Amino acid sequence: MPSPPHKDEEAAVSAIDVVLVAFDGVEGLDVAGPASVFSKAEMLRPGSYRLHIASPCGGTVRTNGGLELANTLGLQQLPAAIDTLIIAGGDEPALRTAIVEQNVAGWLAATAPRARRIASVCTGAFALAAAGLLDGREATTHWRVCDLLQTLRPQVRVQRERIYVRDGRLWTSAGVTTGIELALALVEDDLGHAVSMEIARTLALPMLRGGAQPQLSQALQAQATASSRLRELLAWIGTHLQEDLSVEALAARVQMSPRHFAREFAAQTGSTPARFVEQARVAAAAQLLLQTHWTQERIASHSGFRSVDALQRAFARQHGQTPQAYRSAAFGKPR
Repeated sequence: MPSPPHKDEEAAVSAIDVVLVAFDGVEGLDVAGPASVFSKAEMLRPGSYRLHIASPCGGTVRTNGGLELANTLGLQQLPAAIDTLIIAGGDEPALRTAIVEQNVAGWLAATAPRARRIASVCTGAFALAAAGLLDGREATTHWRVCDLLQTLRPQVRVQRERIYVRDGRLWTSAGVTTGIELALALVEDDLGHAVSMEIARTLALPMLRGGAQPQLSQALQAQATASSRLRELLAWIGTHLQEDLSVEALAARVQMSPRHFAREFAAQTGSTPARFVEQARVAAAAQLLLQTHWTQERIASHSGFRSVDALQRAFARQHGQTPQAYRSAAFGKPR
């Protein structure tokens, strides 16, 4: 099994062979997202990755959006030494055909022992499960089919509220765009935090979520039922956490009286304005705890809290632990 390179190693290392497995009907973003991350890593650290796009039969693969991936390698054409193997997801009929009729599950079962790590994006977890690779392990998949995965494969410890899950050398991610965050985590595991953050900035990600974050953000869930005026306000809150976000200030922004605004906000989002703001600030603080080495004082200020004490009280309400305990838990074990 190949040995991983050391993090932040400046000297040249052998290129890491990454295989992305696609199939007819694959979700295009499940392939394009991780591929873009690894290509950006190669630009930043030339010689770090060698990317292969593969499919059961090779040749051209058509995604579920109608795009075509040309010149994919057949599974039997892949190099013997695969460092990182990633299986993409897709809609049920196409995925079932790949797993069963094209024997992707059998190929995964035979190939996995010689790979350093195996991963899935979205419903690609079903292929890993069919190959028996997730039995007894924690894993996740798209939120819509977490229950189905648990029903079909009771041996898997399905984590429904996770962006991605790492259990030893097995990595699984949630729906579609979370494949980008999974790939960034893999790059961080190989090349260090600075490289993964630079890629995130290059891709213009609004925020790099940690694996423990929920699949559906608080803001997205609230926006699903809010009016257009409140949807714009919810998005604005997320990028202006250091400003005055009192009921009076928010009401003035959408030209409502404070009382009417508070009633409408609660009716449309299922949350009071104060609770929504606190949750947004805690979410931002949680990200900074994982992504920086900042002090709690700096994190509190950047997230809109008036003091460390206010941050700690709000964090305890939402996470049941202190910010320091949250950070220690994240970095004290493999992510």
